[in-house]
Amino acid sequence: MKEPSLPFQLKMTVPLEPGIVCSDIERMLKFYVGVLGLSLAADAGADPEKSKDLGATPHGYRIVRLQTPYGERIKLVQPNKQSPNPNPAPEWIYERHGLAYLTFVIEGINEVVRHLKESGVKLIGEEPVEVRKGVFAIYSQDPEGNYIEFVEYPDIASYRPDLFKPKAP
Repeated sequence: MKEPSLPFQLKMTVPLEPGIVCSDIERMLKFYVGVLGLSLAADAGADPEKSKDLGATPHGYRIVRLQTPYGERIKLVQPNKQSPNPNPAPEWIYERHGLAYLTFVIEGINEVVRHLKESGVKLIGEEPVEVRKGVFAIYSQDPEGNYIEFVEYPDIASYRPDLFKPKAP
């Protein structure tokens, strides 16, 4: 019997890399590197001609790639001219259409919250909330108002069994 054919599927070669367009890349670097501990992986730019051909901006841009300890990357991008139009943060996170937040799945959520408070980071709520049995989460905002979720699962292998496949004997 023939297996049903699967629809098209991307052949990913690296983990997903979200991009954040920002007005003040240096301020954002202080947060993502200085507070969250991401490392600088690359710092590059594009001239206006290439940037325009890409459909990104007619002025060129600077792009900084930051790497998490787990290996994902976040891109911070700042156009060379004209600050991007601000995307005002709604009062409720799930009222923002489109990309609303980044999630960091972590351990030690109470220590993270303590560090964020000591670093003057705006938190949404005072303490992590138990959203499901044993699953704790809290949101914060980066310096430009983008929401960030920090989540701790009691059993990460149950949450992401795809990452914890049994080893062959």
